[in-house]
This record gives sequence, structure tokens and C-alpha cells, in this order.
Amino acid sequence: MKKFLASLFGIASATASAAGMQVIAVDEQHIQIGLAEGQVGEYYAIKPVIEIELDASGYKFSAIPGQESNEPNAIQLIIDNEHQFTAYWEPGVTKYTLNNATLVPRFKDFNGFNLGDQFVIAIGALVIDHVKKEQAFKVQWIGMGKVQL
Repeated sequence: MKKFLASLFGIASATASAAGMQVIAVDEQHIQIGLAEGQVGEYYAIKPVIEIELDASGYKFSAIPGQESNEPNAIQLIIDNEHQFTAYWEPGVTKYTLNNATLVPRFKDFNGFNLGDQFVIAIGALVIDHVKKEQAFKVQWIGMGKVQL
């Protein structure tokens, strides 16, 4: 009986973990740049979670003026205009888990997507000028969303 209950709890937690990973698909429907005046892309709605998967596998990024490649090198996450994080984009990789282990904080550590949070996810090229000690983020895709039940 103990083995049966243990296996039952194991199945329940695996299902909860699988269901808990919400996916944000990078697509044209949610893009917030390059639209005609007065138009806005759809907003994402996610439930409170400690991590999400960002899936750009079906999206073709536009060229970046002044860059050799049209492939991004960074993901920026901004929550409630107060918390900013960066995850680094690897060539050829199109799916990313955004969580405390993968997001580099600018000010405070990442503590999940909490109820009521509004967020912006931007993908593009982070260009660093080491001589001037400046950095610029050239956006290729940007989406916005809210955490709700």
C-alpha cells in the first residue's frame, strides 16, 4: 500500500510540474513593435509561476542594422518597470527556461511571476562598448503580459 501511495504521489507531482511550465510563444500575434499607429499586439496572460518557457522556434528574427547576424544574443525581462533581468541567447537555441538560475538580475534576484505582475519580454542584440562603458539593446521582438489567475 505504501508503494502504491508513493507512486501515486509521484505521478501527481510529475503532472503538476509538467502543467506548471507555461510556454510563451514568440510570434507575430503578440509582437509590440513595428505595428501601424494605434495597433497593439495581443497580451500574454499567465498564471503565477516560478519559471516559464520562452519558445521562439517558429519565429524568424529580422536583421539588426550594423550586426553581422540576425540572431539575437540576449533576452530582457522587465517586471512592473522595477525589476530587470537578462538571459543570454545561444546560437541555434530557440527554447529557454526563464527562472532564477537563468536570469541575471540588474537589481534584485528573480522570485517568479507573481499575481498582478505586468511584464515585458524583449529579444534582441545586446551591444556593449567596452571603451565607452556603455551598452545598447537593439530590440528585434517584444511582447507584454500580465500574471493573473
